[in-house]
Amino acid sequence: MTSTTSKTKYREWIRSRYGSIHQSEPNPRHKNKRWKINQNHIRDTMIDEYSRGFRPEYLITRVYHYDQQSRDKVVEDNKRMNNVVNDFFNPRGKSDYHISLDHFVERHKDKLVKKERIQVKDTILDDYEFDWRMEVRKGGFHIHTLISEISDEVVLTGPKKVRDAIDRIYGIGEIPLSLRDDEGLVRVKTDLLEHSIRNRCDFVSNSNQSIDIQIASEYSGYDGYKGWKGMVAYVTKNMYNVDNMVEIYDKDNSQVLNI
Repeated sequence: MTSTTSKTKYREWIRSRYGSIHQSEPNPRHKNKRWKINQNHIRDTMIDEYSRGFRPEYLITRVYHYDQQSRDKVVEDNKRMNNVVNDFFNPRGKSDYHISLDHFVERHKDKLVKKERIQVKDTILDDYEFDWRMEVRKGGFHIHTLISEISDEVVLTGPKKVRDAIDRIYGIGEIPLSLRDDEGLVRVKTDLLEHSIRNRCDFVSNSNQSIDIQIASEYSGYDGYKGWKGMVAYVTKNMYNVDNMVEIYDKDNSQVLNI
């Protein structure tokens, strides 16, 4: 799907909506502004699509350990992450164990950086001193990824890669008894997600800041949207029109808007 086709498709979705039905606590400050109406329509459209298929259960934020300015490289890395996650949890491609990943490419805030050292005259002291010429540099990219639920069966009796990872993470060759209830298995899944990504994606550093995983059931919400819908609202916080959608949404490696 070309960029022009994407814009046309997204625009049709936006125009087909006549209200925000998923936002439980709207902010009256901006509710009548056109950009806000468009944003809520985009969010609700995506929420509707997720409701028909694979709902997000995990929100992974991935930050580069250097100033990443190439969106093409980000898209390449997103493809690698898809391959890693699917090969780890579902190497045989079973439909019952399918995992959906959707990537949202976002920039950090722009910042002032020193460009070159210059000599300037102090008119009061009638002397010269050194200063810096500054320039505004666009913020580098970071990525938010929405991931659907991972089957309990995959974790409990999964492929060899999963079993080996459980042994390395917990050191006892099996899931600890304290993590065998529903809440504990969620923790195991996040541990396995982080383990697989860190160990097989060389663009993710070892620092704690390089990757963050949040769970839908524990997500307090964002901009009046609750739970997993709040996670969708968060990753679309900079989507006000179709141009922003095409820039932010990695259509090549995502699924919800490409079905």
